[in-house]
Amino acid sequence: MLAFTNCTVPHMAVSPDLQQSAEELPIEGRKFLKPNGNFQIGNYTVANVHRGWRNMGGFSIFSYNNISARQQYEFSLQDGMGSEWYVFGASRLKDKSLRSNTGVTIDVGPNMEYYASHFTSPESGQWHLLTVDPGNYLERKKFRGELSNRKTTYTIAPVYKFEGKGLPMSDVIGYEFKEGENVVGAVQVINNGKVWVSSQLNPDTRMVLASGMASLLLYEKLNESVENFEFN
Repeated sequence: MLAFTNCTVPHMAVSPDLQQSAEELPIEGRKFLKPNGNFQIGNYTVANVHRGWRNMGGFSIFSYNNISARQQYEFSLQDGMGSEWYVFGASRLKDKSLRSNTGVTIDVGPNMEYYASHFTSPESGQWHLLTVDPGNYLERKKFRGELSNRKTTYTIAPVYKFEGKGLPMSDVIGYEFKEGENVVGAVQVINNGKVWVSSQLNPDTRMVLASGMASLLLYEKLNESVENFEFN
């Protein structure tokens, strides 16, 4: 996870249309190095956070490594008006690599990381969030993401750039939520995090988007654990 130690924390690049129509929901209490405790997203409270152990396994034959990892999550989202629901999530990664005689590691096969979460709104029903991440900017066209209750679907697109910076980062720094071509929300997941939500949305939709964004703020990618994994 990227972290800046100076006082100025850059914003990720947000759609100009969203900047004009959205409000930024301040995040308070989130610890970016280990985002496990309660924290606030505007008037929403992320509470009852429970993160399961990371399960690692696999095998190695000569220079070929086949490693898998998974983790589960759960938390509740409260809106300050008495509404509360639980969000359940899980991530999974399979990494296949081959180390050459020169020490260079080559990815073998589609090493995608999957993250899914789900929750139920009394008003709009059950929602599912899914992202499929190839793990780096060069393969960004393979990224897939959506938040849907089957009636309404928000496409989730990765963001790799900071505002005012020309060069992208190698990994995702945040996500935009789109309804058709319109960006209705965005979340920056590095450092303390940032959230933008369109002010034109109804309360249920805002809480639905906040739930999806909260799950991504708690999601810790497995690829770093896999890179550091050592076979016994």
